[in-house]
Amino acid sequence: MAAFGNIEEENISDLKFIKIGKGIKNALAFHGFGQDNSYFAPFESIFGQEYTIYCFNLPFHGDDTTIKSGIPATKDILKDFFQNFFDKNHVAAFTNIGFSIGAKMSIALLELFPERTEKMVLMAPDGFRTNIWYNLGTGSRATRSLFKYFVHHPDFFFKFSESMASLRLIHPGTVRFAKTQMNSLEKREKVFYTWMFLRKLRLSKDRIINLLIKHKVQIFIFLGKEDKIILERHFRFIEDNKKIESNITILPAGHNDLIKETAKHLEESWKSR
Repeated sequence: MAAFGNIEEENISDLKFIKIGKGIKNALAFHGFGQDNSYFAPFESIFGQEYTIYCFNLPFHGDDTTIKSGIPATKDILKDFFQNFFDKNHVAAFTNIGFSIGAKMSIALLELFPERTEKMVLMAPDGFRTNIWYNLGTGSRATRSLFKYFVHHPDFFFKFSESMASLRLIHPGTVRFAKTQMNSLEKREKVFYTWMFLRKLRLSKDRIINLLIKHKVQIFIFLGKEDKIILERHFRFIEDNKKIESNITILPAGHNDLIKETAKHLEESWKSR
């Protein structure tokens, strides 16, 4: 287990992980919203002989004990934490794995430790596009307060979302997805505090491109054909850049099934090497 340390002396978190595999290479993996570190278990049978995979719980997920203060993590705090983690576990370089909102952690590690990042394996990664809900919900003190109000009074939020969909300003699938992620107080609080924790971990597309090129980091992106949230067009800025060694794969899956479907795809690819 790993202690995250103090965040402005109020928010103490254990960013806990499980270790799977016994290979000499290392990987760090970050799951999506509403999941926990066990979701990467399918990767062990495929890569466990070659890799040791450290699967982390995001804050407020699994057995995490982060205090619900709304205080964000900073890049300096993350760098101190992971530097200590690398030293203790003798990790000189690693493959960077992230799914959905967990990819925000993956992108932050690319910025903080580009010289250690060998590859990025990202599934429906959040953090590469402008998310209007995320930007509004975390952008200012006023909108953060409004977001917290919606957590406890969700009817207005759902009606507003449905109106946006009826005007074709957002995809109806996005509204359906939001409802499944926020249909209980527990889920809404998890969204709120997770977003608050991650809100300072932003990285521009230009900065991502520069880091991938400068440090010759391979990036593999897996997307779901039925996913209405994270779309292939969001990654054309990577796909069209010939200086980046990248591969984008579309799998027959929705958003929530993508870890499992990616594992199946990689297992087949691994066997055919």
